[in-house]
Amino acid sequence: FVAITDDLYGPITTVRKDGRIEKHIRWSAFKFSAQDWNHVADCKAILEDTNRIQQLFLASKNVLIYKAIPALETLLTQWENKLVDPHFELYHPALEAGLAKFRKYYEKFDEKPAYILSLFIHPYYKLNWIELHWGGADAQAEAIAGGDGYAQNWMDEAEKLVEATVCACLFFSGLFSSQSAG
Repeated sequence: FVAITDDLYGPITTVRKDGRIEKHIRWSAFKFSAQDWNHVADCKAILEDTNRIQQLFLASKNVLIYKAIPALETLLTQWENKLVDPHFELYHPALEAGLAKFRKYYEKFDEKPAYILSLFIHPYYKLNWIELHWGGADAQAEAIAGGDGYAQNWMDEAEKLVEATVCACLFFSGLFSSQSAG
């Protein structure tokens, strides 16, 4: 199309300065090179990561919050891998900005116990997923031995959160009173 368009239609635009024609911009100036198409393919690969995650949520009529944490962690991992891949070096600033935004939302899961609880009550995940992906006592001990003074036993944290939430629900439903707790 671009190869014959210049001859058929003339320039796509004309640059004028002080009423005089400075330059004609030809259609062929917008033709993609092989390298341009490679950049398009790279961008497509990056955006496909987010599209796959989005499809997890669009594929169901029900809200599936148990998928939120694993899905976002998958996306973070995919983009972190691209961030260290020299092939995607051109896109590192955009990937860093995207990761910062996704991490901001990921950190908000800490404020919403429902996301952890949804993993706990789902028959596939239970607390095994949390121990496998975040770590338990062994992972904490290993991190402390490696010099991480802030290491957490995430399995223990999740169990405490589940216990506190279940107790609160039972208390508010009247099944558990403050007298029987003490």
